[in-house]
Amino acid sequence: MTAQTTKPALTLNRFIEGLRKNAANGKTPHLGVLNIPPDLRLGAEDYQAISRDAFHHLPENTQIHRLENGMVACVRGTKWTEDDSSFVEHVRETLEEVIERQGLGTIPKNLWSRFRWPEDDERLGQLLGIPLSERLMGDGWARFDMSEMLRGAITIEAVFDSCRRQAILSFDDTRRQILGHEIYCSLDYLRQHHLASFLLEGPGELEILSRVLDEKVMEVTRTIAPSILPDKLHLNMRVQTVLSDTFAEFVNHDDGKLIKNMAIEFSMENAIANWWEFEDACEFLHSSGIEVGLDRITLPALEFLSPRKMNVDFIKVIWDQNIIGSRRTEVAERLREFASLFVERSLILTRCDSRTALRMGRSLGVEVFQGSYIDAMLGSYLHRECKSKRRSTDKRCAVCQWAPREARKNGCNFHFRSGKRLAEV
Repeated sequence: MTAQTTKPALTLNRFIEGLRKNAANGKTPHLGVLNIPPDLRLGAEDYQAISRDAFHHLPENTQIHRLENGMVACVRGTKWTEDDSSFVEHVRETLEEVIERQGLGTIPKNLWSRFRWPEDDERLGQLLGIPLSERLMGDGWARFDMSEMLRGAITIEAVFDSCRRQAILSFDDTRRQILGHEIYCSLDYLRQHHLASFLLEGPGELEILSRVLDEKVMEVTRTIAPSILPDKLHLNMRVQTVLSDTFAEFVNHDDGKLIKNMAIEFSMENAIANWWEFEDACEFLHSSGIEVGLDRITLPALEFLSPRKMNVDFIKVIWDQNIIGSRRTEVAERLREFASLFVERSLILTRCDSRTALRMGRSLGVEVFQGSYIDAMLGSYLHRECKSKRRSTDKRCAVCQWAPREARKNGCNFHFRSGKRLAEV
């Protein structure tokens, strides 16, 4: 066990946020803090000496964090019962050597303090010099709940701002036809622009965010659905969300009118990780009259999937222009096989960002496409169809075709009508 002296010092806010995350996951962190005054001016070699001579006296699985104020925090996820006197003595010896070398500074009386989070948050805040207590006068301690925090932080406006809409377009030799529309929330955009102050790094935090985000997207769907339905509407959901009470309330909203022309898509990763729940979710959705799709299937993954064992109504395969060499022929043949089995426009090639994707997909038997190139093709059509007031620098539907927030802000009507034949694109 060594101190993490090669990493940058941890900010106090980031350190406290880590303690709160552990508490939100049901853990009770135990920690000790070395109160090393800044006037001692410890260098990297001094921290290394402490690491070399002292930290091996600490219990196993103790995480070491050097803080921005020069202090060192030692954190354990479980109870700390071992004697720490030898550890403190080794640290004191090192600090005495530093004082002797530099000729200034003193060792504080409270060199080493032990805490338990969150019970000792006030004491820890006093040591660090920042207010930490979240207790209210007369109220007891309320455990930190990340899901509730995110529900409050992610407003409907933020979801609108992060939502994207893409058309699903079918092609044949004589016509182009809109089959439906996918509404999805750009997680990267949401995290970068609306959740930048949250340290959402681990799989647990992202799982909580995904669950809350599904709930928010359902709220947004209720708002924009009247302008889209009865057209086909695709929503990305997690398996766990579909099996929740919140989703049951969603499908029963307005006497079930919301889901008459709706399809739910699951990512392949989420389905595989929760296969039994995925099968239950498919059965539930089919019984409710909702189509089910499997999304985010990569071209190489087609080799390992059995189309006859997939209890879904459609699949969405990601276009990948990096398939080269001998593998390209094998993957192309596999895609052709799937296209012949998933007939009646039930195989959709997604993320088509170039004309090459469209041409190659059609040559392999794919008839339905989705992606930025498809949306670009619809631009001229939408520009003609849009009846909203023209502005001097506004291309009207150039943006609102894929961003619901723009359609609402500009008062623009919805133009992706299912069944609309587009002979000119």
